[in-house]
Amino acid sequence: MAKKKSKKKISKDYDFKLLLQSMTVAKIKELIDYYNEKFVINGPKDELLKRFSTLKKAELVEFVDAAFTKAEKDELYDEFAPEIIQTIMTDALSLVSGEHKVEQIHNASVISGGKGYRVWFKGKYGSNRASLQILDDSTKKSCTCRLGSIDGICMHQMAIYLMLLSKKAISLDNMPFNVDEKWFKSIQKRLDLLAAQSLFKEDPTIMLSNDYSIYVSGDLVTLQWGGDYAGRTTKDISEEGGDVDEWVAQKVVDILLKPIKVKTKEGAPNKLVIDSYGIISKIMGNPKLKEKILKKFAKLEDPDLPSDEQSLEEFLRSDLKEQTADLKIDPPFEAYMGNEPFLFISYTHKDKSEVYPIIEKLYNNGINIWYDEGIPLSTDWCNTLAEKILDCQVFLSFISPHVNESDNTQDEIQFAINEKKTFLAVYLTEGDLSPGLKMRMRRIQGIEKFQMDQERFYDKLLNEINRIVSN
Repeated sequence: MAKKKSKKKISKDYDFKLLLQSMTVAKIKELIDYYNEKFVINGPKDELLKRFSTLKKAELVEFVDAAFTKAEKDELYDEFAPEIIQTIMTDALSLVSGEHKVEQIHNASVISGGKGYRVWFKGKYGSNRASLQILDDSTKKSCTCRLGSIDGICMHQMAIYLMLLSKKAISLDNMPFNVDEKWFKSIQKRLDLLAAQSLFKEDPTIMLSNDYSIYVSGDLVTLQWGGDYAGRTTKDISEEGGDVDEWVAQKVVDILLKPIKVKTKEGAPNKLVIDSYGIISKIMGNPKLKEKILKKFAKLEDPDLPSDEQSLEEFLRSDLKEQTADLKIDPPFEAYMGNEPFLFISYTHKDKSEVYPIIEKLYNNGINIWYDEGIPLSTDWCNTLAEKILDCQVFLSFISPHVNESDNTQDEIQFAINEKKTFLAVYLTEGDLSPGLKMRMRRIQGIEKFQMDQERFYDKLLNEINRIVSN
């Protein structure tokens, strides 16, 4: 694999030894076998590398590091490093996400200086404590696990690197290995998602009655389930070459039908309790999935279960509750009530979990913001909204398919357009808007958030707002 140049002033020899320290004994022996095959049996050298089977890990590292020339190390590094580095980072990501099957992060504390953590990992077979601090000219690291205790980069230390990367405290240049940037994009996508879920306490996009939750963020789908074998996993649907909507719809149907035992005609389907994703509409728009559900229901011979498409949609919607995000997520700050210029924020409450973090970021950058958190209970709601739209300097509208279902949000948009307010739209997701809304929005300047990573989106949004305000 071609390697990108690094800004770090470290030698390839040092990289090679660190790689050895970060490998298992079995993997180092695989490297030796590769060397013997490539450089001795089919190469220019005469003697096989041997007499290493009884060496302990630290001794084995020194033995191998001393046995090879620089050119041999370069080739072996290029052959083995990508797999080793990617495995360590993937395992570390599962620790950070809480999806590791053996260990979990028990607690973490920031090391004084701001670019480091001490983390306690607890697992089925014991616990490990790791620390990592990035300094201007060096890195202090330690871990009690086997790899970490002999100065290798273990998954625990790499988890701290990922934590620091997710906080934007460090960059890839601070990593102990050269990381392929193209491959790392998938890791970065997951880190952005985890940062959002953790910081903003994101609620599930879909929830079912059997304590099964689904979070959808672009191509990433996080599945979380409870019970005796509770767990959590995240899939990148783009890597599987599938369509996210179809994949999620199929998954939801499978979960709905899972309790039904056709042979004994027993069981009852699970029910949907939250659907902020519009998955019911997607299921009803898929003939194969509708047929699959109705066929399975018919096997139970239960008169209370639907037998046609109309009654099926009513059944799927019958237990839906208000989105938990509406009940749990508190407004991040008080709406601006002064006389200076301010932004009016237009959004649907179903998008609250995504909108609140964005406007909090703007608020933290010194921008005055008014949103409907600021309406006193005794105030005429419609008049207050109209007055604030008239008085605002910029009308910032967050657009998603949920706007199709919200007459209030559509009224705000129409009023702002009619009053020729300075208008900026942020498209949260890629989805169809109603023809009327499309027609209203056709000349409105917009930012497509769903096509950007988090850092680029915030930079774009702040720059656009500052440009508009300065004009």
